[in-house]
Amino acid sequence: MIQIYTDGACIGNPGPGGWGAVIVHGGATDEYGGHEAHTTNNRMELRAAIEALRAVPAHEPVQLFSDSQYVLNGITRWLPGWKRRGWLTSEDKPVENRELWEALEAAAGTRTTWEYVRGHAGNPGNERANQIAQAYAAGHTPPPRRDGIRYLSLVDGELRRHATWDECKARVHRVPGARYKKCATAAEEAATLAAWGLPNDVS
Repeated sequence: MIQIYTDGACIGNPGPGGWGAVIVHGGATDEYGGHEAHTTNNRMELRAAIEALRAVPAHEPVQLFSDSQYVLNGITRWLPGWKRRGWLTSEDKPVENRELWEALEAAAGTRTTWEYVRGHAGNPGNERANQIAQAYAAGHTPPPRRDGIRYLSLVDGELRRHATWDECKARVHRVPGARYKKCATAAEEAATLAAWGLPNDVS
């Protein structure tokens, strides 16, 4: 089963925000994240879950861990009532973030198991998702993971290292001759640099 850890962050709420997701599947770990210039914490929590679910095969079962009671209660408890009432709350007010709830329901389908994980309690997946979200909210690149996994891109002879696949993909997408590689160890990175004709000490 695919395991997903998601988190969202917002500076000011509303304000600049970021979301992060860590996906564990078959012994591999992938990371995703993004930034929005003006948003809310709840929207970033929803966006993290949506984008993570969209990033994995639609037919495979998923166990999604979140520290957001808003997301978990909404998708498992509140959603049926909202839909019965025509997307109105129990107080007859329009449901906030309806378009994101509809997107989340579509991405989750019936294959997703929802699990609560306490935030900032030492869970590695949750802590890393939070780190990614916080970095993007602040407009920064997330720091490399402690296990050293990072993505290399080579464009027009210039090497860059990325903390997430999204950043790497954005740099190489549709660029003629661009190269990229995910490296899990220092030895794998050295081998990649050698294959690309670059010295191992290139910064």
